[in-house]
Amino acid sequence: MMARATSDATRTPRRRSLSRFRLRRRRPWAADRRRADGGYSIVEAVITLPVVIVLTMFVVQYALLWHGRNVAEAAAQDGLRTARSYQGTPAMGQRAALDYLSQVAPKLLTRPLVQVDRTPTSVTVHVRAHVLSLLGFAGLDVTETAAGPVERFVQAGSG
Repeated sequence: MMARATSDATRTPRRRSLSRFRLRRRRPWAADRRRADGGYSIVEAVITLPVVIVLTMFVVQYALLWHGRNVAEAAAQDGLRTARSYQGTPAMGQRAALDYLSQVAPKLLTRPLVQVDRTPTSVTVHVRAHVLSLLGFAGLDVTETAAGPVERFVQAGSG
């Protein structure tokens, strides 16, 4: 008998392919199990997508509230700038704040209320408005206040 000379390199691929074949034969249920899990992804999507959408809406609502607060603050500062001027009146400050709100955020901030209090030395402007609601919340209001001294003419040397 003559022995065949084979190297380890030629045997290794055969062993690998046989071992793969044996693993496949031993677990015939694995393919069926993967096919049976197909419906669970739809159920997971039905559960998780509404949660993700609602959380996104909360984030957008918070951003609208934050932006509305900044716009109301800017309107109060604009009204203050006008009302505290040398010849300014409370009505001029109120008009300036309302004009600012109507130009910058007419649909974001609804039902604006501007109150200007002017004394001989100081001016205070209060701006209150309702913020647009995406989720149906009632009572999302912003209130901002700006205050400052009244500009007055002082003659030189009278200090």
